[in-house]
Amino acid sequence: MSDLAHFQRDFVAALGAAQPRNPALAVYRNTAIKGAVDALADNYPTVAMILGEATFRALAADHVAASPPSSPVLAGYGAGFPDWLELQPICQALPYLSGVAQIDRFRTESHIASDGAALDPTALAAVSAETWSASAVTLHPATRFAWFSVPAPSIWLAHLDAQEGDIAPEWRPEGIILTRLHGAVTARRIAAADHRILFGLRVGETIGQAATAAATLYPQADITAAFREILASGALSTLKKKGF
Repeated sequence: MSDLAHFQRDFVAALGAAQPRNPALAVYRNTAIKGAVDALADNYPTVAMILGEATFRALAADHVAASPPSSPVLAGYGAGFPDWLELQPICQALPYLSGVAQIDRFRTESHIASDGAALDPTALAAVSAETWSASAVTLHPATRFAWFSVPAPSIWLAHLDAQEGDIAPEWRPEGIILTRLHGAVTARRIAAADHRILFGLRVGETIGQAATAAATLYPQADITAAFREILASGALSTLKKKGF
């Protein structure tokens, strides 16, 4: 092992010690921890808003201790925070908290995702119904969506809108989609049929297959309207015609 490798190993070990013996290392370690906690607060603002600064920072410090940053670039730090949070006792009292954290993460990912062209609804005017149904699509790189067993989307959106007073959504499963259109990240709740369509498209189903599956599972849903809203949101990118 090279001298540099020895130094790096010993330096990291010293930083990880509960009480570094070198005062300079202790200062550096505390500064690094604070930087990571600050990054979590920036990346999970809704969770921080719900918990309050003191509680959030204490929880964030525990996460940093369990999963320290692997890179000095902290803009994307905390990818595992929602899953870690779900295992913490606080989620027994706030069962929606890890879902809210996941949506916070989605917003970060959607914001920093690579650019891509959104599928233009007007360009589909010349596409026949048969071709449309038999085609698959790619999702825009910034598209993120999920389904939750709790109303995490409503709670997240309410805090995003800075609603005052008590937030009391109907306690039921909900979905959300985040997209980036014209440079701005937008989010909206989605119904179960919308989520099934998006899931199907993501795994490679054709538009017709995704529509049929959603209509079978949710016969009361307006599948045409669901596709129209998904398309208008900028969630889709490229039409991949199959067999034509």
